[in-house]
Amino acid sequence: EQAPAGIQESFNWLKATEWNWNNWRNVRFGADGRFEAPTPDCERGGCRWSTDETYVYIRWGDAGLHKMRPTKMEAAAETKLKGKRVQDGEKCQATFVSKDERDEDLDLYEVLGLDDECEAKDIKKSYRKLSLKYHPDKCKGDVEIENASSEVETMSCEKMMNRVNLAYEVLGDEEKRILYDTGGLESVKEGVDDGPGGGMDPFSMLFGGGGGGRQRGGGKRGPDARVELAVSLEDMYLGNEVAAQISRRIVCRKCAGKTEGKCASCGRCPNEVRTVQREMRPGMLVQQQEEVPSKEKCKLEETTLKARVEQGMDAGAEIKFPRMSEQMPGQIPGDVVMTLKQKPHPRFQRKGNDLHMDMVISLRDALLGFSRSVDHLDDHTVTVSQSKITKPGEVKRVKGEGMPIKDFPSEKGDLYVKFQFKMPAELTSAQQALVNDLFPPAP
Repeated sequence: EQAPAGIQESFNWLKATEWNWNNWRNVRFGADGRFEAPTPDCERGGCRWSTDETYVYIRWGDAGLHKMRPTKMEAAAETKLKGKRVQDGEKCQATFVSKDERDEDLDLYEVLGLDDECEAKDIKKSYRKLSLKYHPDKCKGDVEIENASSEVETMSCEKMMNRVNLAYEVLGDEEKRILYDTGGLESVKEGVDDGPGGGMDPFSMLFGGGGGGRQRGGGKRGPDARVELAVSLEDMYLGNEVAAQISRRIVCRKCAGKTEGKCASCGRCPNEVRTVQREMRPGMLVQQQEEVPSKEKCKLEETTLKARVEQGMDAGAEIKFPRMSEQMPGQIPGDVVMTLKQKPHPRFQRKGNDLHMDMVISLRDALLGFSRSVDHLDDHTVTVSQSKITKPGEVKRVKGEGMPIKDFPSEKGDLYVKFQFKMPAELTSAQQALVNDLFPPAP
């Protein structure tokens, strides 16, 4: 028998509840679909629960699939879950103990009244509004709060204010927000570092408990992604915004165990590496890493990045897009690092802050002088002239007509023009005689 994916709305009452299992130990139905029990597989996050319209299905690691039916559809003292283990039919039951939503069960976007596509300015605006509403000077006693499932719960102003503060502490920080989106509040907790000197951790005050000693790992960064971005010499001269499209893996938020709606296009994330404690012998615990299947879902997303090419940037310059590399559950994504590569230009070659070009002139121009106009990279006209005899391969420097100097665009390098001669294919008899008259043979 296969367990369904997801949790029916009619079973929202079961979220964040604790039950006594077979008069043995207590188990818990997490709000995010996790099933918590004092067994090694569940402690590693390998147990989940879901429902159809009638039954509760528990995927309990090595213990197998359990199918249960509540005696009442409410979190109340007399409610029980009765059923069996599917593989052998062994009967089991659970008795309701308590319902207590923990920080890990909260949807922090819901706390602020926002969706998960909101911008940073929306988070700040909502926090300011709610922090005023639930401030101790203005809010006394209890308030009624309606959640996303249209259920109304009563809580103290102080508790609601703590939730609002927690939501802003996480979602108002870009890196913590990414950790939350890709791995929940547990990943944010793991990613919090106490900093040098063991000072007070303001985050631990929100989460409860003291500072050091907490196992961390969720805050590790993923690798950077390095790509080349081809830009024109005009982009480097004028400055420009150049769009580039990349394909990257992202974590589908709150899609674990779900296949409908926005989760329909999501598949399983790559395996995760976790650190676990194992008892090698009595009193001796060691930490080991193991690869486990991810419980989260991922998908490929086409993302457009807009690179700002500044005036004077050269080939090899790097433009970073923080945290825009591929996502993994519980990790801060690495950066996308774009390295500029200059496209060939039909007229100019760049060397540092200087520009170089070839100019072909006739023999007449070489002997008598000339004046030529050249269209520059921004279409302004540069005049190149000679009033004296020009030698083959001679180079003329035009000051201040090179590339802008990065960070000082009003200053520019120079333009170097190298002259090449266009010789006539042949001379008539009259022209040959004239040349002999003007340039008699050396004695």
